Amino acid sequence: MGRLSGGMRQRAGIAGAIVGDPSLVVLDEPTVGLDPSQRADFRRVLTRLPASHVLLSTHLTDDVANVAQHVVVLNRGVVQHQGAVADLVANYGSVESGYLSLVGEVEVDR
Repeated sequence: MGRLSGGMRQRAGIAGAIVGDPSLVVLDEPTVGLDPSQRADFRRVLTRLPASHVLLSTHLTDDVANVAQHVVVLNRGVVQHQGAVADLVANYGSVESGYLSLVGEVEVDR
């Protein structure tokens, strides 16, 4: 593993997390270090997992918008939004706008 690039180590970690068809998969920033093509491949794999639950912790809103059905937005450990991704998009125009507005980084007109 020490000889692999950062992206290859990340891909190996993802493979290790999903091998054996677990019923719960927990992924923390899984696409960090991946190039755009690898991120797209990851999202395709993630949406095809037989796991009943996938917990994805990430700041990359593209990943959330493309694979999640339900989202929880936390700001300093406090839940700012919990619900369907579609509701976040309906209220803020996009997952990114909703996230930025809810954590106070950018005010978005609602």
